[in-house]
Amino acid sequence: MDAGEVANREDFELALANAREHRDDMVLWLALHVLLTDDVAMADAVLADRLCVLEDRIENMTRARYGLPDRDARHPAGDGTQA
Repeated sequence: MDAGEVANREDFELALANAREHRDDMVLWLALHVLLTDDVAMADAVLADRLCVLEDRIENMTRARYGLPDRDARHPAGDGTQA
């Protein structure tokens, strides 16, 4: 399968380097996405909601590691507040 040409090689290389450096986070992210695509898991509204909260938390932890603002951009990275 040909994925095509990489549009921005530098960004792609940075993404790969970050994935290697933070392999444990990548494993959590992948496991979470497997659950988010499971019809049985998504049929449970409470579980689905908690998985989405977990997804946001993992993303915000990653953003904080690089000094980026939380995904909702209402709070500075790593200040511990929630929207």
